[in-house]
Amino acid sequence: MTMYLAIDVGGTKTAVSVGDEAGRLHDTKRMPTEASQPPGQWRRRLNDLVQMTLDEASVSMKDIKAVGLAVPGPMHVGTGMVLAPPNMPAWQNVPVKSWVEELTRVPVHINNDANAAALAEYCFGEFRGTPDLVYLTMSTGLGAGVISGGRLVQGANDLGGEVGHMVIDADGPPCPCGHHGCWELFCGGRNLALRMQRELAGGQQASLVLEEAGGAIENIDFQVLARALRRKDAYAQRIWDDYLEHLAHGIGIVTMCYNPGVIVLGTIAIHMHELIVPYLETHIRRYAWKQACEHLVIRPSRLGTNIGDLGALALVLSEQ
Repeated sequence: MTMYLAIDVGGTKTAVSVGDEAGRLHDTKRMPTEASQPPGQWRRRLNDLVQMTLDEASVSMKDIKAVGLAVPGPMHVGTGMVLAPPNMPAWQNVPVKSWVEELTRVPVHINNDANAAALAEYCFGEFRGTPDLVYLTMSTGLGAGVISGGRLVQGANDLGGEVGHMVIDADGPPCPCGHHGCWELFCGGRNLALRMQRELAGGQQASLVLEEAGGAIENIDFQVLARALRRKDAYAQRIWDDYLEHLAHGIGIVTMCYNPGVIVLGTIAIHMHELIVPYLETHIRRYAWKQACEHLVIRPSRLGTNIGDLGALALVLSEQ
């Protein structure tokens, strides 16, 4: 059986998996990315994580044919560089592909994490083989991987699908990417949490959100919002309504640009699909043509927490 390594690098965690040619994951180990630290420290810890994963799966590096490496964008496939991820300020022009090649001594196939996730859906998901499919990441940040005509949309310089940084309000707040009013500012999980922390810090708002956070402003996140929302908290509902409207706005633009048959939604929608999908199915028509919406299916991913690992594996299998 042919074996591969799958490495998924995110802003909060890095996962290493051993997978096979049938798309099965045999073992996965994780570590914090520690994105604020110099990436050289991450490199040293990755060496240990790879060895631990191989040992747990009872394989050696000589059994590994290739590596799939999913990393945050923006990045460059040709050079294997992570360029300047907005949520990873210490990672500037990091030659991560060459680092992994030096470690493993086998071919490394690299792409951004959203593209890898789209390939995972195309190869392994509920809508596998759908020729026109968009996977929308919905976690710390916001991005997309796009399959059009059965092929991954890479773009002229690997920026295809960077929808989180399309400007939907030019007068909106500043974004770490350098623009104002990016979609990710309104619908990225981290930015939504920071907004609630700012608004509730002064004690001017009465809300169950702070109660659900145990009274600690720094604990406010998307899960806290969800709990307050289900308790019918008025402030949580205002935040949620604003989030949904911006989400529908952005997905409408994506629909008009790519005309997909399926849009698969990531992490946040997996946990809150009953509060998201019905709204989008109704309100997306405000932002996209009826003809583009008539046959559009919007669903949360069924690949769950394994999608990052499967995405990195799909990068390898799609090249074999």
